[in-house]
Amino acid sequence: MTIALTALLLVLAVLMPGTSSARPDSKAVISPIAFDIINRPAPVQAADGRMHLAYEIQAVNQSTLSVTVNRIQARAQKSTIGKALSGEDLINRTRLNDGTTGSATLGAGESAMLFLDVSYSKKRRNPTAISHAISTSWPDPVNIGETIKQTFVGVGSMVSKRKAIEVAAPLRGNNWVAASSCCTLNPHRGATLAIDGTIRVPERYAIDFIRMNPEDRLFDGLIGDLGSYAYFGTRIHSATAGKVVRVQDGLPEQVPGALPVGATIQNAAGNHVVVRIGKGRYALYAHMKTGSTRVNVGDKVKPGKVLGLLGNSGNASAPHLHFHVMDSASPLKSNALPFTFKAFEGQGFVTDLDALVAGGDPLIQPNRLAGRHRGQLTLDNQVVSFGGSGR
Repeated sequence: MTIALTALLLVLAVLMPGTSSARPDSKAVISPIAFDIINRPAPVQAADGRMHLAYEIQAVNQSTLSVTVNRIQARAQKSTIGKALSGEDLINRTRLNDGTTGSATLGAGESAMLFLDVSYSKKRRNPTAISHAISTSWPDPVNIGETIKQTFVGVGSMVSKRKAIEVAAPLRGNNWVAASSCCTLNPHRGATLAIDGTIRVPERYAIDFIRMNPEDRLFDGLIGDLGSYAYFGTRIHSATAGKVVRVQDGLPEQVPGALPVGATIQNAAGNHVVVRIGKGRYALYAHMKTGSTRVNVGDKVKPGKVLGLLGNSGNASAPHLHFHVMDSASPLKSNALPFTFKAFEGQGFVTDLDALVAGGDPLIQPNRLAGRHRGQLTLDNQVVSFGGSGR
């Protein structure tokens, strides 16, 4: 009986989405798609000088029709916040859960993940809660050729009051590219995983640090030779004080130029160190050089302590340091937490990361995001200097 009633209500909502009664909930609508925010958003200031709320919304089509998400506008304090997502911008931020991209239309029973980045001036007070005005549409099943449109306000969440932790630089030197950093939809941001039945977003703010040489190239020589990468073996420094709670070493180096065959989710981080910062925060340093770790579980570290050397172990196609802050000691059973760097110098922006990784011209924009940054998070593909020699 309950199932039949639910089905009937959904059919009525599809056929008459604007109907209402005199009851107190007369403005409520039954939407074909159910939306749910995965984690409570947390504000962080990025290198563009703006505050960012990076979070994910899971969408599930509970109808038998193909339904398109046309527009999403975040709201806070009864007004809009950030830019609305629509058109190509919305499509580019949508990933169907079968891995399909390039569409914001969910077929019957399909689900998707929407990756939002709501940015606003740092002069504006951080919102305590957010909701969303969402517009959808679907083919009218009765009047063939016509479209039914629906807009509602809902899908709310409290906003975390916890301030992003500020950390020191895990590397030294210039020409470091903060690849796949906040807040675009990139391999880190899109790595939503169902671990033991719970959706985790472990790499939301993760960064892959790679280093260009003076000629703005990633390597000099053969792409598959680790010796071609001058920064291979660079010292990795603890970005915080804390206690080492996890060390993995002994996994082999991978051949650069392509992701390794046979990599598993269990060894994706390669040789790595996890430092417990405190107050539910942990820092991950991944893909270290084989045999290079210089700390043991239980060691207490201070900022600047050398933890190991930069390598190419685990699920890696080129030497790099993968760094992020998470809410547990497990790189898998965790959700990413925002963080900022105490200081770094912006040196520009890489417009073509694929070309850089392949050995081509990365097309540097030298003035973009350039200058001194304090208490900010690097943005995707920003070129930065942390000072020092880098070795």
